[in-house]
Amino acid sequence: MISVIVPVFNREIYLREALESILHQTRPADEIIVIDDGSTDRSADVARSFGQSVRCISQPNMGIGAARNAGLAAAQGNLIAFLDSDDLWVKNKLEIQSAFLQAHPELDLVFCKMKPFLSPELSPGDIPAFDDRELAACVCSGLLAHRRAFDRAGGFETNLRVGEFVSWFERAQAGGLRFETLPELLLKRRVHRGNSVNDHGAKVDYLRLLKRRIDRRRATGEVKA
Repeated sequence: MISVIVPVFNREIYLREALESILHQTRPADEIIVIDDGSTDRSADVARSFGQSVRCISQPNMGIGAARNAGLAAAQGNLIAFLDSDDLWVKNKLEIQSAFLQAHPELDLVFCKMKPFLSPELSPGDIPAFDDRELAACVCSGLLAHRRAFDRAGGFETNLRVGEFVSWFERAQAGGLRFETLPELLLKRRVHRGNSVNDHGAKVDYLRLLKRRIDRRRATGEVKA
C-alpha cells in the first residue's frame, strides 16, 4: 500500500496540478493525504474539491516539518511518498520506484532524477540563473520509502523553515539506511518566485544545517578544524 503525503501552505495556484500528477499515476496511490498547514488561501478547498480521492487534514501553521510528520501519523501505507505542493510527478513515478523496491528488498528507500521547470507565469528573464539540467532528486518529492525507514530514522525536525529533509536524510544515512537513485527522470521541480530557498529565513536555516554538518564531521575526524 502506497501513501502519498502532500504538505501545503498557501499554494492554491499550484496544488491542483500537483494532485492531478498523483492521480494520473500508472501505479495508483492507495491514499493521498494533503496536510493543510494553516493556509490562508483556498488550498484546503482545492484539496477537498477532489472528493474521496484526496483526504485533507487542516492544522494550525506549524511549518513543513510538522506538516510532514502529521502526514506520516495519518498514513496507513507500508510505502511512503511525499510530493511538495508546487512540484509534479512524471506519470510512472510510483510504478517504477515501487517495482524497484520490490525487486530489491534490502533497500529502505529509493530516489530518482529530477528536472527543474519554469512556472508558466514566469519568463526566462525572471530567473537569470535558471538551469534546467537533470539532477539526482535526493529530495523529499523524489523519494519512495518503506515505512520502516521512518521508524528507524524518526520524523522530521520542526524547528527549521526549510532543510528538514536534508536533516532527516543525514540521520537516515548515519543510521545505515540503504538507498539507490534511479536513472529515470520522474520528478519535475517547479521554479517560481515563492520558492522557499529564496526566503531569508530559509537561507539562515540552510547555514545552520551546514554548520551542524561541519561540526559533526569535525567531531568524527572527517574534517580538520
